[in-house]
Amino acid sequence: MSTTTDFRARFRRPLDLAPSGVEACRAVPAQHDTAPIVVAVDNSRAATAAVEAGVRLAKDLAAPVVFVYVRRGPSSALGEPYYQRRLDAEMASGHRALNDAVAVAEEAGVPATGEQLAGKPARRVVEFARLRAARLVVLGSRRWRLGRGVTRGVIRKADRPVLVARRAAPAA
Repeated sequence: MSTTTDFRARFRRPLDLAPSGVEACRAVPAQHDTAPIVVAVDNSRAATAAVEAGVRLAKDLAAPVVFVYVRRGPSSALGEPYYQRRLDAEMASGHRALNDAVAVAEEAGVPATGEQLAGKPARRVVEFARLRAARLVVLGSRRWRLGRGVTRGVIRKADRPVLVARRAAPAA
């Protein structure tokens, strides 16, 4: 994957008129310096690896982290009471995952927030990263036997770097 970066943006210096009438140059920080790292989470061990990697990178880059949990949403075929119970359970699960991730970031001293979204996970993560002008997207790696995983979908659709974090192999 290739990304283009406008390196000239870092060196643009707008001219401000000082009170004395002398033009002064002041460096403008690049937008990239405040861009967050988006970390996709759920309640899996793969997400734990993504949280740890994302927080470590954010600390090294002095960047904020935005954790995102995407729920697909329950089927409405069973009727309203079942739909509402299932939706409440999914939202509670997302809330737990986001709270756990934010706690890890706070423990490391990294500013973090969390957001819950609904829809197709790969598409929503890519859209969210684009809207937030994220530096990169961090996901956990899972092994899928059949079908296409969310990680693969994000890698194919993303217009920015994607880091796939793997959990460490258990010590023997």
